[in-house]
Amino acid sequence: MEKAQNLIELSRFLAKLNNQKQFHIGYCGEVEEEIYKTLKEDFVHEKDGISFWIAKNQDGVIITAIGLDIGTSAEVWGPFLQIVSLPLQHQLWEQVVKGNSSISEFYFFVNKENITQQQFLNEIGAAKTGEHLILEIKKENFHEMGEIRSKPYEERDYPTFEKLHFEMFPNTYYDAKTIINRLSEHCILKVLKSEMNDVVGYAYYEIDSEIGEASLEYLAISPKAQNQGLGTLLLKEVLTEMFSHSHITEIRLSVNNQNNRANHVYFKAGFEQKHILYSNQFHRRVDEDF
Repeated sequence: MEKAQNLIELSRFLAKLNNQKQFHIGYCGEVEEEIYKTLKEDFVHEKDGISFWIAKNQDGVIITAIGLDIGTSAEVWGPFLQIVSLPLQHQLWEQVVKGNSSISEFYFFVNKENITQQQFLNEIGAAKTGEHLILEIKKENFHEMGEIRSKPYEERDYPTFEKLHFEMFPNTYYDAKTIINRLSEHCILKVLKSEMNDVVGYAYYEIDSEIGEASLEYLAISPKAQNQGLGTLLLKEVLTEMFSHSHITEIRLSVNNQNNRANHVYFKAGFEQKHILYSNQFHRRVDEDF
């Protein structure tokens, strides 16, 4: 068992497994080039090398891999297991946890059909925290909007945007300040305003034209402005702008499977269900001894 070195070899292994529902992990993409780019940008560290641990067979071929996207906590890419060997997986997991003693919270995002990893998560004592849908819409199935009512974010919008974002997503991965700091020609925030110029709706999305990828990170309508069709309107406007980039041919997003009201808006706009995923959290006790 060792740290991964060859990003091309690892990217190919991850893409192969992640295109099969029985091995699928939600954090990881399904296109080799996309995975390679993410590994290079987010998993390679000058001091420690790449944050991916692997096991190979006697022929030097990767058979198991676990990666960590590390912040104050860690999103777990994996475990990816080409052969059914939970003991091997446990050994690799113990090595990963030992090598990251400063991390106490680990988050998993596993396909409903990935039975092996559900068993593994149960064995290590990870708690299920939710059920999510991965939705997808293809450009050829989307009807573009005509007139656009949403506006680009302006600095004066910050107070009401920050208040609404915290109200709608109190424990999310990007707070309002982080979103504003990320804004660029590839990271876009669009807002809907009331007559008093307060933000009553917004959508934040990111575009990567190089690999033809787009992600809708947040979409929200203020509770006082709901039931007026604004959610559907804003969603279609944003999709129109995202699909205006010639390299973007499909868009995916993750939603809570229990949020029927929001999901109705996505299905109405033309999204279809791609995957069902379970989110899990593993908390390492201070006295945990592997």
